[in-house]
Amino acid sequence: MRKKLIFAALAVFAASLALLATGCLGAGTPVKTAAVKTPGEIAAQPDKPTAVPAGVPVLMYHSVGPERNNDAVISKERFAEHMAFLRQENFQPISLDELHAYLTEKKPLPLKPVVLTFDDGYPDTYEVVYPLLKQYGFKSTLFMITDQIGKRLTPEQLKEMKAGGMEIAPHTHTHRELTGLSPREQAEEIMKSKEILDRILGQDSRHFCYPNGSYNAETLRLLKEAGFKTAVTINPGWTKPGDNVLALNRVWMGNGVDLKHLRERLSRPDYPML
Repeated sequence: MRKKLIFAALAVFAASLALLATGCLGAGTPVKTAAVKTPGEIAAQPDKPTAVPAGVPVLMYHSVGPERNNDAVISKERFAEHMAFLRQENFQPISLDELHAYLTEKKPLPLKPVVLTFDDGYPDTYEVVYPLLKQYGFKSTLFMITDQIGKRLTPEQLKEMKAGGMEIAPHTHTHRELTGLSPREQAEEIMKSKEILDRILGQDSRHFCYPNGSYNAETLRLLKEAGFKTAVTINPGWTKPGDNVLALNRVWMGNGVDLKHLRERLSRPDYPML
């Protein structure tokens, strides 16, 4: 008799497990499970707010290091402060393609947009800048002097930085000021740097940076014929729709730009000069 009771209890227990497995308890009561969103429901979620701003600051950095008497250099500590400030204040770094669409078509941008650019391609761009930008998920552009590939930065480092979200664009081959060159020499500086980067990185470079901000009407003609979408200068100020996309202003960044001055440069296009 006792064995029969044990077998009966086991049978009831097994039946309960079967009901649980089918999602039902007792008289057809459904088991509550976490809702799983379909891809369509996920896509239907609202995007981050966007707007068409009056202008966008394009920040211009060079080397990051301990050299204090060179305004083209910013200390590692101050650079880290800049990037932390951007994150804390919800600035949204955008790509040069996004900037071009805004300038030419007035395409909306994320709120508080900013462009991060780095000139020349120093070892600290890979050692200091890239890891911090990758940590924050910030888009950026490195304008690389191509005859320094293999000296300051290796092809492998450039490939890694591109894969990590940093665009690599031409800054001429030897960094000679273009206004002092013949049309043929200018074309060689521009096209050689583009061809080298395109070959190494498997891309079609469409953004450019003038050495020391040096360019003339011939330079503009060459860039336009080559299909470049934007080119940046060292002229101060923000960039806005209606500007010449091949002569864009940038906001200088160096050791003299503390957080007070950084805030000014990010909040008003007529920021006070240092």
